[in-house]
Amino acid sequence: MQAQGSKYEKFKIISANGRNSVELGDDEYKEYGAPFRILSIFFYENILSPYITGVITIQSTLDAAVDQDDTQGRRGSLHSALPLEVGCRILIKIQDTLGKGIDYTDERDPFKQLYVEEVTVLNKNASRETVQLRVISKIGWTNNTKRVTGFYCNRISESVKFIARFQMRMPSSMIHVDDSSNSYAFAGMTKRPFDLIAMLAKQTIPQNTANPGYFAYETRSGFHFVSADSMINKEPYEQTYWYDGGVPCHVYEEHADYKIATLTTEKDQNLTSQIRSGVYSNKTVFFDPASYKFTELDVSSESGKLFKDPKFSTLGKTPETPQILIDDMNEGNTSHRVQTAILNNGAEKENIDVNNSPELYYAAGSTRYNILFSQKHTITIPCNTDLEAGDTLNLEIEKVSDNKEQGPDQKASGVYIIQSLCHYFEPEKSVTSINLIRDSYGMHFSKNTKKA
Repeated sequence: MQAQGSKYEKFKIISANGRNSVELGDDEYKEYGAPFRILSIFFYENILSPYITGVITIQSTLDAAVDQDDTQGRRGSLHSALPLEVGCRILIKIQDTLGKGIDYTDERDPFKQLYVEEVTVLNKNASRETVQLRVISKIGWTNNTKRVTGFYCNRISESVKFIARFQMRMPSSMIHVDDSSNSYAFAGMTKRPFDLIAMLAKQTIPQNTANPGYFAYETRSGFHFVSADSMINKEPYEQTYWYDGGVPCHVYEEHADYKIATLTTEKDQNLTSQIRSGVYSNKTVFFDPASYKFTELDVSSESGKLFKDPKFSTLGKTPETPQILIDDMNEGNTSHRVQTAILNNGAEKENIDVNNSPELYYAAGSTRYNILFSQKHTITIPCNTDLEAGDTLNLEIEKVSDNKEQGPDQKASGVYIIQSLCHYFEPEKSVTSINLIRDSYGMHFSKNTKKA
């Protein structure tokens, strides 16, 4: 892997009250030397997190900022004189050799800035201090100031768009929502927006009805409310990343920018976990409060449901049910997981349509989520800020064989989803660490882009 440096084109800290600021490279501070230097920046995205987070470590001198509250205009450290505290805004622009970089410098757009959530003084002596800042995007803190109180009766995707646009005040350009096929009538119940959206995500069915279950998360390109299908069917990143066991890479080596430095397997399926989560077979018992009747729904992979549904998209070959479980199900043991649900029909008439019937998403939804995370790997690559959480990567992993002409490992290689990533920046070295997930093995995938 090539060592890469990153250029901090802009780094400005604005005090929580907006009356004071300090910036790298500002002429005002030249006579005092650099007011501070950035030791490291961690920038995180995750399909399981509704907002962006980060950690910035700064080392400053004790005359880094003018104290606006000091009647003599004396200078002090960032922590005490700026002052550096929760609510401060961070304007940051980073350029690296691969990718479009990080840009949160638009002072007119609060969604294009970062905000200090927590401040920790790591070290302080007579001449300098080291401070660690935990930062979040605007969504991170406004989610705690808003409450949803309205009533919604549209398709779920339209309701989520409305909440994001008019409750969270996001510009429409940053809202990316997959259209859903099902509708749901619900009240906001004074929930926080993303608490409500997270509840809706697991009940949402895309236009392709085989894979219920959505993800709600933020990346640099905006807020996403998308299905597993959408991520699986997305075109992989244009360059293939390759791994040859961690052999040192020379800077002149072809495609060195796309070499995987380290690859660690965090999880590679677990039989008992998959059985308990209902991946292969499950039973759901529904109670109708209008008729006081119970109904049962049994589904299994061997009946052509769950991951063997013809419309079920996978990143590799369609998963197989172990023969030991097939034999066990043939003996009548099909209730691997039992779930219960109450039908929400919201009326006194027995024949009224059920409000977003859980029969549509309960059984298949748990399978979709669990099987998607059945494989987990962590890789480290040269920093590439073109990559975002939710993107897919095509990996070529060297086969364990004495005949390398056979090509990459046909089982381990293939397309993976980026569950989370961390761009780590230093002036001399920057890397990207990525957590990858996949639902099946192999380089040949099964995609379904047809609508129901």
